[in-house]
Amino acid sequence: MAKFKFEGMDEYLTALGRLGGKQAEKVIKYAVYPGAAVVADALRAEIEGHHRITGDLARSLTLATMRNDSGFINTKVMFTGYDEKGVPNAIKAAVLESGNSRGIKGTHFISKTVRSVEAKASAAMSSALDEKIAEIMEG
Repeated sequence: MAKFKFEGMDEYLTALGRLGGKQAEKVIKYAVYPGAAVVADALRAEIEGHHRITGDLARSLTLATMRNDSGFINTKVMFTGYDEKGVPNAIKAAVLESGNSRGIKGTHFISKTVRSVEAKASAAMSSALDEKIAEIMEG
């Protein structure tokens, strides 16, 4: 599962504080998916470009339903379903990422890809936050 934190939130927290609880949560939820989509698209491109042996792995990549875990709004970029042999795609991705005890070495493609697009994902989230906050403040 890809995970990163969105840093530099001071200005946004000030603006969101003026909006109030439910409205602020709605704005944050609006911004999470664009950032997650950047990560998912980059992972999909990496799989299609370098890990073709995995077949349906790229197509199994999806975003989970948005959650609020004790004030942390998040979604997961995850692999779902099974391949034609009945192997869970999440297990295949884990083996490609970290390797296994049978001698397959991990490529760390998930962690490398997430690190490479972290700034782009944060920028997408910032842009979405700016857009939604401006829309609310004007309207």
